[in-house]
Amino acid sequence: MHEYYAKNRAKLKKGMDAFLSLIRPELEKASGKTYHEIFEEIWCCYDTQLLEQFPYIGGDQASGTKNLTGAYYFVAMGEVLKRYGTGMEDIGHLMVYVYERYTRKLPGLARHLMGRIYRSPRLLSSMMRKKDEQNRKNAQLNPGSFETETQDTPEEGFDFSYHNLVCPLSNFARAHGYEEYMPYICNLDYVNFGLLSVPLYREHTCFQSGDYCDFKLKLDAEPLSYWPPVFRQDNPYQ
Repeated sequence: MHEYYAKNRAKLKKGMDAFLSLIRPELEKASGKTYHEIFEEIWCCYDTQLLEQFPYIGGDQASGTKNLTGAYYFVAMGEVLKRYGTGMEDIGHLMVYVYERYTRKLPGLARHLMGRIYRSPRLLSSMMRKKDEQNRKNAQLNPGSFETETQDTPEEGFDFSYHNLVCPLSNFARAHGYEEYMPYICNLDYVNFGLLSVPLYREHTCFQSGDYCDFKLKLDAEPLSYWPPVFRQDNPYQ
């Protein structure tokens, strides 16, 4: 285990609890155990099977570290719930419940301001270009970390777009056999944007397409429904 993760084990466990406690009743029903019992089982899976293997991609200095460590809370949850007969679709739905309940706990003003940022292409472009540079510098030090590229001219018909060129979540899934989780993890982007009333459209993902993830915003449209997951709907989006 990289020393960064070893040093932050307690913090990561607290973060997992903050997420999974939002679906306490569902976890208890699925497992037949108390929340404390099933949580400890999930944490043990995360600690021994995932945390031991995570690549170091910049630690606290890289925003993508939280994406990696947080997304794989759900993988640990899924690996444990499978032992109790829970299928992948239901595991994916539990991921959605967590994001819905977490976002709805945020103050209304905070959600409004976040949505406003995504609906301001000029401001969003400025912010993302700074992130592009930060990610570029971090990737030079920590190969395999997130790399992004804001598009100078959005794809035709869209107001803003950026590409995610490298995804450690996808790379880790392929390397360690967790591929079935990735479409559901990617679908959480639609949950996030949808709950902020921001219309996201994506036709590529690093996992499905093998090239890049495209995040495209069409501000005069309605957000796509995120359940059933977008990749199961009759549309070209992933």
